[in-house]
Amino acid sequence: MGSRRAVGALFSLLYGLSLVFVGHTLAIHLGVWSYGGQSMKLLGFPADIWFGGALLWGPVLFLAFPRANPWLLVVPCVALNGLMLPALSPFIVPGRLWFAGVVLVFLTAHLPALYLARWTAEDRNLPMRAALLATGYGFFAFFAMPTLIMHAMGGEWEVLATRPAWVLGLAAFGLAAACVMGLSAVQLFALHGEGTPIPLDPTKRLVRTGVYAYVSNPMQLATAVGWVILGAALGNIWVILAAGMAVCFVLGMVRWHHRQDLEVRFPNEWPDYRSHVAEWLPRWRPWIPEPARLFYDPSRRAHRRLMASLATLDVPGLRIVAASGQLRYREPDEARDFAGAGALAKLLNHGNFATALLGAWVLLLVLPLATVIDLLASTLFRPRRQPSV
Repeated sequence: MGSRRAVGALFSLLYGLSLVFVGHTLAIHLGVWSYGGQSMKLLGFPADIWFGGALLWGPVLFLAFPRANPWLLVVPCVALNGLMLPALSPFIVPGRLWFAGVVLVFLTAHLPALYLARWTAEDRNLPMRAALLATGYGFFAFFAMPTLIMHAMGGEWEVLATRPAWVLGLAAFGLAAACVMGLSAVQLFALHGEGTPIPLDPTKRLVRTGVYAYVSNPMQLATAVGWVILGAALGNIWVILAAGMAVCFVLGMVRWHHRQDLEVRFPNEWPDYRSHVAEWLPRWRPWIPEPARLFYDPSRRAHRRLMASLATLDVPGLRIVAASGQLRYREPDEARDFAGAGALAKLLNHGNFATALLGAWVLLLVLPLATVIDLLASTLFRPRRQPSV
C-alpha cells in the first residue's frame, strides 16, 4: 500500500501539472485574472505558482490526508483561495468572474488529481485512472510542451490564426488520427492488460490486439507524429524536432528498461510479438496469433448480410460462430464480450491499419457512452428496497 500510495502521489502531480497549466492559461486568456510581478511566466502564468499549486493541492494534500474524501478536501481549499486571492493584488489581479475560475480550476485539475492518487493507491477504478492519465499526458504533450519549447526557442500560438483554413483542417485531421491511436492504446491497456501505460502501474497481461497488432509503440508514435504535425502548422522547426525526444525515449527508456521488464514478465509471448510487430513503422495488415470469435445470429438479416460481406474479404484471425442473440466479439483468453457497435469496432481491427484506427475511434466513443448509460440506469431505476415486515 505504501509504494502504491507514493505512485498515486506522483500521478496526481503529473496530472496536476498539465491541467493546472491549462486552467490558469485559459483563465488569463479570458481575463478571469492576471498576474503581476517579474517572475518567469509562460503565457502570463508564473512558473512558481504552476509547480507550487500542482504540488500543494495534489500530492501534498493527498499524502497528508490519504483516506479523506477528495470533495471534503477541495471545498475548504476553494473557500481558502476565495478568501486569499483578492488580498494578493497586485501579484494577482482578479477579474469579474475570478471565483468561478477558482472553482473551475479545482474541479478540473485538483479534484481529479486527488481522485487519481486515491484510486491508484487503492488499485481500483482502472478505467478512470487510465482516462485521467491519458488526459494529463495529452495536454502536457500537445500544449504545455510546445509552449515550453516556443518560450525557450521562439514562436507563439497566435501564428495559427494566420494559417489558411485548409492547413488548419489538415493539421486537425492528422492530430485527431494521432490522438485516436494514442488514446486507443491507453484504453486497450485498461481493457485487456488490466493496467496503465506507466511502468510504475504496469499491465498484468501483454496487449497484442487493436493498434498493438500493427505497431508496438503506438503512444510514442502518436506523440512524435503529433509534434511533427503541430510544428508544421505552427511553422516551428523546434516543435517538429521535439519528435526526436520520443525516439530517444524509445531507444533509451523503452529498450533498456521496459523491454527487459516485458521479457521477464512475459517470457513466451513477448519475443514472439516483438519478432512480428515493429516499433515505429505500422504493419498494413494485423498480426493476430490466435483467432478471435465473432458470434452472429443466422436468423437476423443484418447479420447474414455482414457474414456475406466478410466472406468476400480476406479477414485474418477471425472465427465465425453461429449463435442466437446480438452480434458479439470475443478475444482469445478473454472473459468479456464486445456487443453491437463494440463488436463491429473490434471487427474493423481485422482489416488494415486504416480500418483499425476507425474501429479504435468507434470503441473510444462506444465504451464510455455505454458506461455512462449503465450508471444512469442503475441510479435512476434502482429497485427500491421493500420494507421488512
